Amino acid sequence: MFAPFGVQWRAGAATLIPFGILYFTTQPFGSAMTTLAAGGYVIGPAVIALFATGWALMSRGLLHLLRFDTRTWVHYTVYAVAGGLGLLFLGMVSLVIVQGFTNHTADFWNANAFTGFLWATPALGAISSILGRRVLAPGIQWHRWLKRDPLPDALTMVDGKHDRDEFHRM
Repeated sequence: MFAPFGVQWRAGAATLIPFGILYFTTQPFGSAMTTLAAGGYVIGPAVIALFATGWALMSRGLLHLLRFDTRTWVHYTVYAVAGGLGLLFLGMVSLVIVQGFTNHTADFWNANAFTGFLWATPALGAISSILGRRVLAPGIQWHRWLKRDPLPDALTMVDGKHDRDEFHRM
């Protein structure tokens, strides 16, 4: 199995759909649009591009790892686990960075958002990765490698076979 990087990048961008839904449903619409207008038009596309590129690189590795397995449930399970663990890691790293800036400490486990991050990031990562794998599915190209016996040598003389000189004489 193989998918071009552009197709994987598009699937990585599609994984951000649940994030967008959460962004607009957890706060008033006016507040969300004010945040976007205050810098989201510049920072947002950069974050989307960076996240989609990271997801595409992860997907490229997973697709290479699963290239001989044609069971779709295995693909979706592996993508869900990888997405859940990956987003949990990114969430905890971002929590450490925010705690470092706000409280000047790396004490992220005492942050107010720690328990929410602990259960929400793996769930959101798994859902997003399953969505991304579903978007990736039509762009996957299947290649079958066949191992065949070598062809017999055509230039050896075999009894009963006509050679070139005999062909010219006819």
